[in-house]
Amino acid sequence: MSKNQSSTRSESKNDATGKQVTRRCHWVAQSYLKAFSADDGRRIWRFSKHEGDPELKRIDKVAVKFHLYAPMGADGRRNDALEKKLAEVENFYGEPMWKAVCNDFPDFSWEPLRKMVALLAAITWLRTPKQFEYWKSVHQQFVDFFSQHDNLPDFVYINDQRIKLDHSDWLAYRDATEENMKGAWNEWLSQSAGIAEIFLRMRWAIIVSDKPAIVTSDNPVMVGDTLGPHRGLKHPDALVTFPLSPTRVLVMDNRHSEPDAQFYSAASPAAINSLIWRNAIEHMFSPRNPDEVCAEIDVEASRMGF
Repeated sequence: MSKNQSSTRSESKNDATGKQVTRRCHWVAQSYLKAFSADDGRRIWRFSKHEGDPELKRIDKVAVKFHLYAPMGADGRRNDALEKKLAEVENFYGEPMWKAVCNDFPDFSWEPLRKMVALLAAITWLRTPKQFEYWKSVHQQFVDFFSQHDNLPDFVYINDQRIKLDHSDWLAYRDATEENMKGAWNEWLSQSAGIAEIFLRMRWAIIVSDKPAIVTSDNPVMVGDTLGPHRGLKHPDALVTFPLSPTRVLVMDNRHSEPDAQFYSAASPAAINSLIWRNAIEHMFSPRNPDEVCAEIDVEASRMGF
């Protein structure tokens, strides 16, 4: 048995039928984090927003949650089809093309490369527990709104179109369990290509640091600038940031008057790291000791008058 096979099997558990079902689901791909590793690809620095000191952790021990992509069905069996689909997509991180993305100056207007990066960015954004919590909050808002009325409406207007409503599944929707909602979220997540298509149409800029200074986090793709509300990916002021490696950051926006697929020197890696750190759910991931990263952020903040 190979080392990789052994690692994969350790993260699986048999269900009632004897079938192996993935138990430990990584919402930030391990193969993505290897570019930010502190040694030979096995360990990475992790630092919490709220407590504790920086620590070197094995990559397979970070950004992981049990059964995140393996919801339990009504029959009591878990379905990890999405986890397996995600694993196939993650093979892109091992391709020579991705290594060029991380270290070289490839042509980001080249369609095969652009499609690969757009899909990885879309999936990385949508697959986090934070997105699942948002999914659940929207569900609860719908339930609270419609439950306050004695009768359900027969139709609604969306974009001036009259949409007839089917009430037959209302009770199942209203009383959905955590696993029910996870299943619906997983199904939506499996259609990430729709978001990737929007990313493809945006203007791309690649920020380059002359030294390996960029970090990432447990929520790598930042939509917006963390300071104002997100008004949609098609809004003129939309902004998407995705750290590719310690020397590369992809920025996507709708400023189509500017040149596309261009490389720009990073004026301040510390300022970029500050935004990445603010966008984290809980943890910064870094190839360097986070104490050093935070000290640089502090100096840059003082320089800018914050």
